[in-house]
Amino acid sequence: MLGAALAAAAIVVATAAGAVAQSASAASDEKITLHVGTTTDMVSANLFKACCSSEYEMLLLNYNMLYGFSKEDLSPVPELTSGCESSEDYMTWTCPIRDDVKWQDGEQLTAKDIAFTYRFILDNGLSTFSDYLPFDPTFETPDDYTLVWKSTKPTFAPTVPPYIPIIPEHVWSKLDGKPAKEIRAYEDLPVIGSGPFQLTEWKTGQFWRMEAVPGHFFGTPTIDEVVYHVYGNDEAMVQALKSGELDYAYDLPATLANSLEGDENIEVRADAASYHTNLAFNFGGQAEAHPKVYGTPPDTPDTAHPALHDLAVRQAIAHAIDKEAIAERVFQGYAEPGDTFIAPDKAYWHLDIPEDEEYAFDLDEANRILDEAGYTKRTADGTRIDPKSGKPLEFDIVALTSEQGSPESGELMAGWMDEIGIKFDVRSVSTSKAYQEWENGTFDAYIWSWGGDPDPDFNMSIYTSDQCLGWSDGCYKNEQMDELYAEQRQTFDREERRDIVFEFERLHYEQVPEIVLVYPQTISAYRTDTFEGYVPTPTDGGGLLFAWRVDSYMNLKPVTAEGTGGAAGDSGGISAGVWIAIAAVVVIGIAAAVMMGRRRAEEDEA
Repeated sequence: MLGAALAAAAIVVATAAGAVAQSASAASDEKITLHVGTTTDMVSANLFKACCSSEYEMLLLNYNMLYGFSKEDLSPVPELTSGCESSEDYMTWTCPIRDDVKWQDGEQLTAKDIAFTYRFILDNGLSTFSDYLPFDPTFETPDDYTLVWKSTKPTFAPTVPPYIPIIPEHVWSKLDGKPAKEIRAYEDLPVIGSGPFQLTEWKTGQFWRMEAVPGHFFGTPTIDEVVYHVYGNDEAMVQALKSGELDYAYDLPATLANSLEGDENIEVRADAASYHTNLAFNFGGQAEAHPKVYGTPPDTPDTAHPALHDLAVRQAIAHAIDKEAIAERVFQGYAEPGDTFIAPDKAYWHLDIPEDEEYAFDLDEANRILDEAGYTKRTADGTRIDPKSGKPLEFDIVALTSEQGSPESGELMAGWMDEIGIKFDVRSVSTSKAYQEWENGTFDAYIWSWGGDPDPDFNMSIYTSDQCLGWSDGCYKNEQMDELYAEQRQTFDREERRDIVFEFERLHYEQVPEIVLVYPQTISAYRTDTFEGYVPTPTDGGGLLFAWRVDSYMNLKPVTAEGTGGAAGDSGGISAGVWIAIAAVVVIGIAAAVMMGRRRAEEDEA
């Protein structure tokens, strides 16, 4: 009987081995797909119209830059160059360019493509990236793999780094010299870059797909593609994560993230606060750039509520906002009250305003400021009236449905504003609609957010006068801030530069072109039973996806039954691990039936 049992077991093991081989063979023919969920669709696949986190994640994967960021602390590291060297006067930089990089269509990338990219931005007035290229630079290419960057003033711009995706001349040259509006409207797919993944498909409101590029100089990832699924709400995204339709859910509200804590196959992660949520005011000026919307000057109206130009009104609003309440009630403690526009994770550059100098939550003080500024007359419903224009202090506030905490913060603020005679009409819109509102200037303030670069230069540039319809939220202009911004760009001593940055931050805080509400943590969740190998960027508390590098995408491996990496994306059938387990159970079961039949029978009856 024992011999018969062993013979039967041998048949089962042989069958299991065949099943294992068949399963592995089938798996090798399937794509390994990482499924990522987000509630924010891309606004555009065109880098010159890029707006928000979704586009920038696509750009990070699809393109390369001259310099990138280190995974330890986000300091500059060479990417397409082996390292740029400056002349003694810092007005000439020579950058050797890698000779092993190809475009995703197979063409060779050269220094001429990099020079073309920078010239294309400057020559065609594409303000989205122009601040990375200061002091009237020129770009020469003495050979295919050398870039010479010259400027009219000393600069460290080549190594800030310039956060500019490099584009292929042979694709974009057909648009060179076209109006900036036409360039920004370009949506030709597939998008050709030199990055480790390529955007190959995008269905607005549904998903976008990025396929791995074999043989990239970063390496070849284990995964074959990433599909970003766009959800209409966070609840639907969380259900998809629970059911296994998603591997990763990005940017969750705290309440839903907390609901996942008990799931043994899902890990919830809160990144270090790296951005701020703001109430940004509109100061007008968009009409000059949009005559089709507003009419021909001088008949164009001012797109801003006139009272917003009064610092007293902005200061009163600042005193009427309880940031602690927003952090606790809206973000459930996953945020801290904000003051200056550079987030605390960039500790060296972040200015923390002393508590006794902050715009503290004080409704009495807010009312006092408005009374002393002459806003004493009110409408029948109690709304104060601007004594100069005669318009009620009734402001159109845009909130973004896809921005964590935006609508909820707006409703809280509306309640506090009622206490000081100001009316906030809060309306929630999609990201694409908010982008249009921003471009046209058809709002009084919006509740959005800013991340920015590790270096403070970009964040500061947002508030300079020439960024109206570039990066500026609402076309704010301040000559003193313009001067400080220009000064820090030519200050090469790091500590001296920080002093200037701090002065800029303090002036920004005092003049209130925006109100930094909170510094939220980005909360994401991922399944631990599908992929392993996520890499945070920066190392200490950084994001896993939607970060500054592509490390996670390059290092992720599918989790098998043994948890050691293997085929992912199996859509059905019995896995290899299960077949082996069945074989082992059968062997033990047959032997046990022969040697201990009485005990087996008793247990079955039990």
